[in-house]
Amino acid sequence: MLLPQPWLRRPPQRRRRWPVLLLAIGAMALLLLPLARAALTQPAPRPPTSYDLAWRAPFNRPAHYPLERRPDLALYRPHGDWFGRLILPPAAAMAQGGEDWVWLEVEQAPAGHDDLIGRRLRLGWQDDPRLRALVGKMQTPVRLGAEARLAAQQGNVVPTRLDGRDDVGPLQSLAGAHPHDDITVALEAVQLEQRDGEPMLRIGRPPLQSTGRWVGLVRLLRRDPADPERFRVQHYDRLRGGFSGAIETVRLPRQPPDRHGRRFFDPEGLLETPAGDEGWYLYGAPDSAGTFTAQALEPRLLTSLASDRLLRGTTAGLNHINRVNWSRDQTRRGRFTRVDLVPDGPHTPWQPSDRSLLIHNFGGIGGPEGEPISGFTVTGHFAFGAARVVIDPFTGQPRFDMRYHQIYANNPNGIVSGSQDWSAYTGNLQRGWLGTRPISDVLVRTEPLLLEELAIQAEVLMARYRSGDGSGVSLVSPAISCVQDSSQALWIAIDQLRRRRRQLDGRELPRLASLAQALDALLTPFGMVRSDWRHNASLMDTPGDGPDRFKANPSLWDGVLSWRSMLPRRAHDEMAGVFLRHGDPLHVVRTNQVPGVDERLAPLAPTQLLGQLPVVGVVLPRLMDAFFAPLTGRGLALGALLLGAYAAAALALGRGTGFLPAQRTRARPLVMVRQAIVLLLTPSLIEETLFRAALLPHPLEGLNGWDSLAWGALSVGLFVAWHPLASRLWYRQGRRLFDDGRFLLLASLLGVACVIAYQATGSIWPPVLIHWLVVLIWLELLGGRSRLGQAVQG
Repeated sequence: MLLPQPWLRRPPQRRRRWPVLLLAIGAMALLLLPLARAALTQPAPRPPTSYDLAWRAPFNRPAHYPLERRPDLALYRPHGDWFGRLILPPAAAMAQGGEDWVWLEVEQAPAGHDDLIGRRLRLGWQDDPRLRALVGKMQTPVRLGAEARLAAQQGNVVPTRLDGRDDVGPLQSLAGAHPHDDITVALEAVQLEQRDGEPMLRIGRPPLQSTGRWVGLVRLLRRDPADPERFRVQHYDRLRGGFSGAIETVRLPRQPPDRHGRRFFDPEGLLETPAGDEGWYLYGAPDSAGTFTAQALEPRLLTSLASDRLLRGTTAGLNHINRVNWSRDQTRRGRFTRVDLVPDGPHTPWQPSDRSLLIHNFGGIGGPEGEPISGFTVTGHFAFGAARVVIDPFTGQPRFDMRYHQIYANNPNGIVSGSQDWSAYTGNLQRGWLGTRPISDVLVRTEPLLLEELAIQAEVLMARYRSGDGSGVSLVSPAISCVQDSSQALWIAIDQLRRRRRQLDGRELPRLASLAQALDALLTPFGMVRSDWRHNASLMDTPGDGPDRFKANPSLWDGVLSWRSMLPRRAHDEMAGVFLRHGDPLHVVRTNQVPGVDERLAPLAPTQLLGQLPVVGVVLPRLMDAFFAPLTGRGLALGALLLGAYAAAALALGRGTGFLPAQRTRARPLVMVRQAIVLLLTPSLIEETLFRAALLPHPLEGLNGWDSLAWGALSVGLFVAWHPLASRLWYRQGRRLFDDGRFLLLASLLGVACVIAYQATGSIWPPVLIHWLVVLIWLELLGGRSRLGQAVQG
């Protein structure tokens, strides 16, 4: 047969390709024309940040509060001994010497140093070798690149004033974090000395971001009908023990809308909210007309030692953390609660000078004016912090003084990574979350050594976030985030304490060691430490040696290695649970958009992965906990014990009722190996996943004994009922067997053994192994296949 010559077909193909080619060129032109036009025009202006919009209001600028204006000192107190505004020096001044320093405009000074108020003093670090070496490790040149430009285009605050500077240290990165010199701080561990005939300040601890140089305690009486931002207030009188002091007018300024149209603060509803029943701390200063203007608010009721409820027992506490704290009833707009959780054992009330760890978590903003939710997951935010019980100078009563170790990425609001007190963070009127988000603050009275070391490691991470390790920005990924790097700070703190254990007080080591072991299981669930965490920890041993810099690995694999601290809600709940099991009492403060009168907003509880999907949001965390829980020697020993007990009972019952043959079936090794692989998947893994891991609350959720018994009975009942149901729907060859009461009795005992193994270990693998071995031995050695009517080819 003659075949057609290929060259005879080419011209027609070419003619048919021309229309297609023309269409492709036209489509490309349509796509490229807008891009070419955009390239020839000016770039779009950077969108204003929420910080920029707030700056337009005069009351959000330092100039609105002249230093010469002082309130009545009988009514207001200085907000700290040393307090002032940071000022970034010119780049040329910083180029000389490479030391990390900034200017401080002094707004408050201790008694005897009033002459320094209003002066601009040099602020630097104390001459401690380890402190200076650590600061040197954090110093870095800052060059804003593509990531910084993208962050700015997305409306985030970027430290443009640091761009091009060399040796930017923690003080410079804090002073230059905003476009304007408006960050105010309180100083601790301060030394006043002379430098070239001028006074200067040296500090041994990083500055604490704080707002409002004066503070007063008042009760709101009424609003001015002519100006709704002005309130008549009555001050607290310590001698009379109540709000019977002087009455004056103060201003609580309504904040301008942010870039999303939401206001961080609106005075509407303050008079009515129960959160203000015990008064408000006002942080601020007089304006040019002498009217005291609040820059931050703190409800006195929320930081008192009192609680609305006390729950005794570790199990009750775990149940509250995992099931109640973020429940729908507890997450209602305007609602607040204070709950004390007391673990098993003796209880000691909070006392003045007590120190505690703070575990902070906030959720999302819902409602018609809320924020978008990605992937059915409300991520929220996580931070550690510290609290101590202090005596309130206004009332003479104990209260909590809280501060937050905010490892915070670049954001539109100008929240700056660093240590912040209530006035700079939660209660700040310009960018605080008290009125717009649901918040949970868990105070844990735990090991002081851990608190001290964690504060150091958190300061390192916070300073690195401000400089972006030289890029100027810190962006979020699964492996790099507020919660992952807070966890890194905690892991390095534990690592440092282990390395220094010979120098520590031996009486504290046993409790500290048991706590460290429990936290290790949470922070490194696979027993493998992330390489960047280990590297950064090594730099803390000899911070002055070698040229190594801190590392941050953004890979997904590193995120997986620390998966239990990937989402803020999980980290918040599990951290609190670890400390409660350790025997540490907890004080939980929950607020929801206080005062809560804006019906356009609704509090959204933070969730675990896919937490907003019905059923999936509950089942998925259980499966993750069950499958990723390591198979320990204790779990294997318990599994072997339960398997032995079941085997003894099953053999006695089976042979006594005639269900099991008296003679063992001849073993066929190759068949057993082949069948073992299949049986491991089904029924063992599938049925244990369905009836144990997905159905039962994980032991970490903290069920009490009766609830665990009820859930276990449900699991066994469904497991047993599953077999007759399967024989009627899709596995008809097993109907006679699965309707046999003797089989169902043995299946019930197997279900009980698997439930005990799962609830005792929290791992899916012990019950899977028990289930697998039982089915394999029964089918291949005890006549199971003959009862099923199956024949397996050898």
